[in-house]
Amino acid sequence: MRPTVLLLLLVAAAPARGDAGLVLDGIPDEPLWSQAQVFDRFQVTVPYTLGAPTHPTRALLRALPEGLAVAFVAEQPPGTPRVRPRAARDSGINADRVNFAVDFDGDGRIAYNFMVTLGRGIADEVITNENIYSTDWDGVWQWGLHEADDHWSVEMLIPWSVASMRESDAPTRTIGVYFDRVVASRNERSAAAPVSYQRPRFVSEFTRIEVDNHRNRGLLSVVPYVSAQHDLVGDAGEVRAGADLFWKPSGNFQLSATLNPDFGQVEADDLVVDFSAIEVFFSDKRPFFTENQGIFDLRTPDSGRLVYTRRFGGGSDLDGEAARIDAAVKLNGSVAGIDYGTLAVLEADHADDLGRAFLVQRLKGEFDGVSLGWLGTFADRPFRDRQAVVNGVDVIWRPDARWLVSGQVLASRIREAGVRSDGSGAWLRAFYTPTDRFQHELELTHFDRRLDFNDVGYQRRADYNELEWTSTWRQTGFAADDWRRSVTWAVEPQLRYNDQGDRLPSALAFSRNLATRAGATWYSDLIWESGGVDDLISRGNGNVARSPRLASLYNYLESPRVGSWSWFAGLWITQEGEHGGFAVQPEGIVRWFPMDHLDFRLSFLPRWSQDWLLWQQDTLLASYRRRQNRLAFDANWYPGRRHELRLKVQWVGIDAWRPTAYRIGAGGRLVESGEPLAPFTVNRFGVQLRYRYEFAPQRELYVVYGRGGSEQLRDDDPEHGPRRGMGSLFGDALDLRDADQVLVKLRWGF
Repeated sequence: MRPTVLLLLLVAAAPARGDAGLVLDGIPDEPLWSQAQVFDRFQVTVPYTLGAPTHPTRALLRALPEGLAVAFVAEQPPGTPRVRPRAARDSGINADRVNFAVDFDGDGRIAYNFMVTLGRGIADEVITNENIYSTDWDGVWQWGLHEADDHWSVEMLIPWSVASMRESDAPTRTIGVYFDRVVASRNERSAAAPVSYQRPRFVSEFTRIEVDNHRNRGLLSVVPYVSAQHDLVGDAGEVRAGADLFWKPSGNFQLSATLNPDFGQVEADDLVVDFSAIEVFFSDKRPFFTENQGIFDLRTPDSGRLVYTRRFGGGSDLDGEAARIDAAVKLNGSVAGIDYGTLAVLEADHADDLGRAFLVQRLKGEFDGVSLGWLGTFADRPFRDRQAVVNGVDVIWRPDARWLVSGQVLASRIREAGVRSDGSGAWLRAFYTPTDRFQHELELTHFDRRLDFNDVGYQRRADYNELEWTSTWRQTGFAADDWRRSVTWAVEPQLRYNDQGDRLPSALAFSRNLATRAGATWYSDLIWESGGVDDLISRGNGNVARSPRLASLYNYLESPRVGSWSWFAGLWITQEGEHGGFAVQPEGIVRWFPMDHLDFRLSFLPRWSQDWLLWQQDTLLASYRRRQNRLAFDANWYPGRRHELRLKVQWVGIDAWRPTAYRIGAGGRLVESGEPLAPFTVNRFGVQLRYRYEFAPQRELYVVYGRGGSEQLRDDDPEHGPRRGMGSLFGDALDLRDADQVLVKLRWGF
């Protein structure tokens, strides 16, 4: 089906006006603050010492008809450097900053975090599964900042319409709140309540308070866009238009819809070269698929997701090119204490490929301290004559402050070309925290070989059984003149099998994370793997036996911001291939801030491998010597509060030589076959220059130039060795030009 409507009629809706008594200048001196709730018992949570912070912080909160008014007053005398770089939204840059997180329903299921930095950068995130942050969401809220000689302060106004929440007629409502403040020069985070996102229980430990229950005033927002793109390689242009609609008539219901959504092009994915059998995961920044998406965020312990929004409008089943979406609709709300969500996506027809259809449904409720949920997904893929149904039931149990137990049962039913396949799986995870210093985790996972939730979700693998135990011990309370501030030790044994009873490499991991008083972080880990079989590398053509080996020896040191500089240095060593040859990867990242509104970042990750084992076809594998370089450069300039100019350059070069051919023999052992194989090189390069101007929230202009290309060449003389050095590869990368495009995009919300 092709879109019948490209652009919605523009509907004007007057925005809610702020309270006449609140001026968002960052100075909480209005009379309304005299009646605010006060939070001033901040304790250090990063590192997790629970001691007194270097400088006091005071937070204020008051519920207004327009939303939650929040203020921070952060003491910071001249003796403590102020780290105030400008940054793009959600950039994660290290700066002095404050965070306010709120669980609007007070039940520990979903929270929303709002951050303001001293450099006037902002971020907003959805927090699900206790401590999983997603920065893809961009809410509409207001803020102000002020600096004085001995302190700085922030005001925020978080509208009630920013998120879905349950409504009631009671005069008050219970919400969960969390405030924190980061002193960047010391890498110190202090919080009230004194809980940490680095621990298993986070959102459920927010401070519960009563606030006035103001009814949601409703929200209607229409955000049309138009984009023009010109391909300089094919000398062809394209103009697209579409719109997102968000309607929230009450607190417990929201409708979102989109017509012909743009896949983006304004956010460049990281350049990836991956030869493994596991798919690479990418985040999503399309507004429709990030707004109120938290209820659908259901994950597995191995970082799988039952809903992976990059599937929608992703590579078509016909030729792998990005599919276009005709329309999508999302409903969120609550009825009788049960939260619900429905997401439906219909793709356009593509040549001989009929458009795919996707449906996601979600229910979640709280029953006597137990969170119970169900999620179902459906995918119809006509070109493959394939339909996929997946159901998952999840539970979270918090018997007391020491325990967090969660689990999930999964079932999939796939019908392709008349053949049906049913799969199932389950996992259980239990955290036990007897004291502030000790923490234990038990994890059990079972995925049978037919479990498949990849049509709508992201699944790393099936046919998997794992038993894992982790014990963590924290050292704090060092003397005031000790250079250490905290040390965290962890030991983690892992036992793994597939469903045929084949033993996968088990592991024993040790790690140490040391935080210094100066704000640096020194991390080390050692992971040893037992023998076993690799049942993925041959893509279903037989197991490959693996000998015991060093899986990881990793050390890195990360500095705090010192003057205009910060840096990261690491070294990673592992054993690869049939004979356990060593691979070594130094890591270096340097960031320079010549001015608060200008910064540069350079990272360089070279790797040398003696025994890089790759699958070729059927039972044929090959071991190579490898040289690999990964280089990235970023420049960010913010000439004004509404202006951003960003440059992102990435290059990956691989030189693989001296191939040795192997066939899978008896017992999975690799046997040299003597078959001729060629050395090869891989060269990938990408550059994006992006200008963004923000007229107002949801009103933005983008001008983007992007260029990139990929090249993989083989040398038919296997004895010759490496045909091209890294310098030659880098020089050739600058000439790669598979894509060369200019994009102009305007979003204008009403």
